[in-house]
Amino acid sequence: MKTTKKILGFVSVDSGQVIIVDPCYLGDWKDGEYNPSKELNNHYAKACKTTLNKKQGGQIIVSGIQGTGVASSTGYGDGNYPVEATYKNGRVQKLTIKFI
Repeated sequence: MKTTKKILGFVSVDSGQVIIVDPCYLGDWKDGEYNPSKELNNHYAKACKTTLNKKQGGQIIVSGIQGTGVASSTGYGDGNYPVEATYKNGRVQKLTIKFI
């Protein structure tokens, strides 16, 4: 069982948060703004609300019950963060995004 690691690329962040979701659900994505004093019905506002909770992230529904993703704070905010894949027997075992 051979394990290897490789940087796949970098994820650019301009809002201090990142979301991981299957791209097939992005067709239902509702863009918009976030305002903490208003209840806004868009996915960006939902992601912001999720990343500002005590855990600094969590599950977010993007498209119906099955169309979920995970939103997370980046810890220090904006930047370009490396995304590293760990391979086991030639298949992706996990992804790691190094924020700090």
